[in-house]
Amino acid sequence: MRKKKRIRSDVVRDSVNTFGTNAIGAVLVLIANFITMQRVNPTIKGYYNAMQMWGGGFNTIFGLSIASAVVYFVARHTIGNAERAVKRVTTRVFLLIAVAGTLILIGTRALSMFHFDEMPVDFLVAIVVYALASLVFSVCTCVLRGENKFKSFNIVNLTQNIANTLLYIYIAARPSAVVWIWGTNAISIGMIGFSLYCIRRWNGPRPKPAPEDDHPVGSRDFVKYSLKSHVSNMLAYVNIYFGNYLVQDRFAVADLGVYSAATVILDKIWILPNAVGQVVMSRIAAMTERKDKVRLTLISTKAVTYVTAVIALLVLWAAKIFIPLLFPMYVGAIAPLRYLIVGAIVISYAKVLGNSIAAYGRPELNILPTVVGIASNIAASFLFVPKMGVNGVALATSISLSAQGVACIAIFCRFSRTPFYRLLLPSREEIAMARTAFRK
Repeated sequence: MRKKKRIRSDVVRDSVNTFGTNAIGAVLVLIANFITMQRVNPTIKGYYNAMQMWGGGFNTIFGLSIASAVVYFVARHTIGNAERAVKRVTTRVFLLIAVAGTLILIGTRALSMFHFDEMPVDFLVAIVVYALASLVFSVCTCVLRGENKFKSFNIVNLTQNIANTLLYIYIAARPSAVVWIWGTNAISIGMIGFSLYCIRRWNGPRPKPAPEDDHPVGSRDFVKYSLKSHVSNMLAYVNIYFGNYLVQDRFAVADLGVYSAATVILDKIWILPNAVGQVVMSRIAAMTERKDKVRLTLISTKAVTYVTAVIALLVLWAAKIFIPLLFPMYVGAIAPLRYLIVGAIVISYAKVLGNSIAAYGRPELNILPTVVGIASNIAASFLFVPKMGVNGVALATSISLSAQGVACIAIFCRFSRTPFYRLLLPSREEIAMARTAFRK
């Protein structure tokens, strides 16, 4: 009984600490964004956002979701048993991203797509470097998550946010797309080194897996799990950022800079869901009792969604007041944000439930919700973009996020045999558990 209480307390502690660290980092980045939005024109910001979007896309699509497998196998089998598989698979995926990303950028530039023919070659090189650095950094931080070293995980992320904030401030003083882009890549590479140091450093006894899990992880099992996760992760990324690609292709780079301001705000709204999802996945993967897994998932999901709804509405209210006053160049971001807010709240369910389902060892169940999301996104884009322009892109994205969130709820309820209403309303037991855990 003590062990169960300790697990719940550790989950709350790590979730709160991760959320707090992410929140501090988000505040720093938001302040830096506010400064740059006053001094940097949308075209420069558009170049920077395009690098993040395409580099992140290459990592997501060709990265085969090995980061998810890292968390699962390290949490279940420990790093000692998983280290060889992690290194071998990461090396192969690294080469895949380098080759595939380079070929795609050469092709799109030759076909004059996405305005790449108007961009310098070193910008395209920076996209590939960003993708590769993102892959290695995500693997390193996922090792920390799998080992439940959330203190180190949070320190690494906070350090990265501080470094990026300083870079943003410099860019605000001396606007330059080149410095912004390559400075970001340099920070990512530096954080990889810091993460590796934290992985090697260990205080206290190392965790021991259950006897049935105390064996080396094979590369084949590692890839098999990652591929199960990959389809849903890839479609989830496309669903969220499909609108950004559409804006870049249909409109000017400056329009991408303005629209991205709305999506940056959206990312900050998801600080809590992302933090809890990161903690819940490693904790549930290490649990053995199905009843405990469901209980932890339910209370985490509801608490996250309630708080996210309040935060989202406050953020929208603040944006309406302060963007016109402080950032007149980006006032066009308010209208898309109004549409995006609804989807941002509903998708909070999927951000926790999806991690929980993956921790059960069934990541393939997350495929259907993402298929529903991307299908509704494409259909809604055909309907609304021609009539509403950029606002139509935002509306289509919001509809798709909502559809994905509802579908994920349905999948979890069916898989775990949980009544639908239990994901909407807290029980007395859950309220009492939450009070006790937060007091501790």
